[in-house]
Amino acid sequence: MLIIDLRRLTEAPLEVVGQIDREDPLWRGSGVDLLLPLSARGTAEAAGGGVVRVHGSFESRAGAACRRCLKPVDLDVAEEFDLVFDPSAKRGDEDLTLYRLDPNADELDLRQTLRERLLLAVSEYPLCRKECRGLCPHCGADLNATECDCSTTESDPRWAPLLTLRGEGEAGANG
Repeated sequence: MLIIDLRRLTEAPLEVVGQIDREDPLWRGSGVDLLLPLSARGTAEAAGGGVVRVHGSFESRAGAACRRCLKPVDLDVAEEFDLVFDPSAKRGDEDLTLYRLDPNADELDLRQTLRERLLLAVSEYPLCRKECRGLCPHCGADLNATECDCSTTESDPRWAPLLTLRGEGEAGANG
């Protein structure tokens, strides 16, 4: 279960085991297409002064599009975490492992925190393979599957004054 009964933490550390289904409303608007549920396992323990420490790991699989060729890519996402929930934490603290805990709370729901951790763990720039050649910027051909006849010598017209100085522009070639 990913909801920790904080009253039981005073007795001994608690094992945390659970899943967040890929269809859970928690993922709506996240921009992540989960292919498998997020599975988490860890330990929660009281750290004194109302502070709770949760450490463990999670794993899942997400679907994405290759950043270069747009083909579908399956990404294995796994991360170890060591999180601190502190009643005295201020909102906006820069420590990405520190979370505010309501001092009157009887339980701690890890689902939102694990959602955030997964979003940080998913690659922003997924590639189908390291050597992916991507799409031609002119005709859109998949350069992994075919060669295109597009010119690769086309230059940006904003460079024309500099090319003229080097003698490569129209004025340099004609004059």
